[in-house]
Amino acid sequence: MSDPIAQVSKPLAGLAPRVLCKTARDRLPKGLGGFRLSSYYSNERSKLSRRQFTGKATLNLHNPRDGEAAVAISDIGSLSLAYVKSTGHDVVLSELQRPNLLVPVKGTLSSRNEHVQFERKDEPWILIGRGTRETTVLPDPEAHYEAFVLSMPSQRLGDRLSRLEARGGMVWGDASKDQDLHLARLTLALATQVALAGKREIEANLADAWTTVLIGQINSCLEAFLGPASRQPPGRVHALSLTYVRKAEELIYERPDEIGSLRDIARHVGISERTLQTAFRKVRGATPTQVLSQARLQCARRALLDRNGPTTVSDVCQMYGIEHHGRFSKLYKEVFGEQPVATLTSRRTT
Repeated sequence: MSDPIAQVSKPLAGLAPRVLCKTARDRLPKGLGGFRLSSYYSNERSKLSRRQFTGKATLNLHNPRDGEAAVAISDIGSLSLAYVKSTGHDVVLSELQRPNLLVPVKGTLSSRNEHVQFERKDEPWILIGRGTRETTVLPDPEAHYEAFVLSMPSQRLGDRLSRLEARGGMVWGDASKDQDLHLARLTLALATQVALAGKREIEANLADAWTTVLIGQINSCLEAFLGPASRQPPGRVHALSLTYVRKAEELIYERPDEIGSLRDIARHVGISERTLQTAFRKVRGATPTQVLSQARLQCARRALLDRNGPTTVSDVCQMYGIEHHGRFSKLYKEVFGEQPVATLTSRRTT
């Protein structure tokens, strides 16, 4: 009897580009084209130069002695595309800002949040909303686990993201549907272009074109899932908690400079601080303060990249209510792999 995962994975694996190349025995692998190695885990040495997700992640290799995992990332405009290669691992992570589209090409995975559990059979992709989740990845018998993870601003999905999160926060593609397979193939086509792009990032106009095409396809797949003929009945988030979180996030994302404390957010929503904390933990798996911190980071990043934006890092911090500049710079480097001033300098020279 044929393996259903292999029936989908083999065609997708044939479309996946080579992203990492081996270097000298005592050195880490190197990303090809526009991909840059962001993290590496093994018994002998580990490296973390940039977070894959906006929140923290804890990764445990299944084989601590001989196992390894590597992540390489490329930025494509407002999107980021990560390549993951692993001998097998478990990871607990918090992604508070950006939904993720995961396209496995070799091996398999399972993932769960508070409301939904996903076990891959032959699905070509899985789209995961914001919050905390646990994921296990397993390699093929003769090959490492490999996957691409596309992260995008939540605003790109419009109200579809809120509707998805209200229904559990996960949706996956159907291998029998052309539009779902097309989304996986588009993601791998973008990965191929990045891997062949030389040492430079994809140009802005090309990044915009890819963003339009990919987001359009994601939204089409989401509409098919969220319509009356949805494929599975995911668990439901408490409606009142979700309403509180949505209203709080309107303030957090649109006017973060107006927030001096948790009390300001609670007052905006019209509930107590304790109720607000409970709602965020139920819906996002994180506190409002953690979500606010990540929102400020993302806002600062956009401002630093904006050619018409503020001219100093201090101006950016003041714009978004960031009081501790040193702490901000440290966290910014952990998330984006460079100091804020480096982002500002690159904007001036491009």
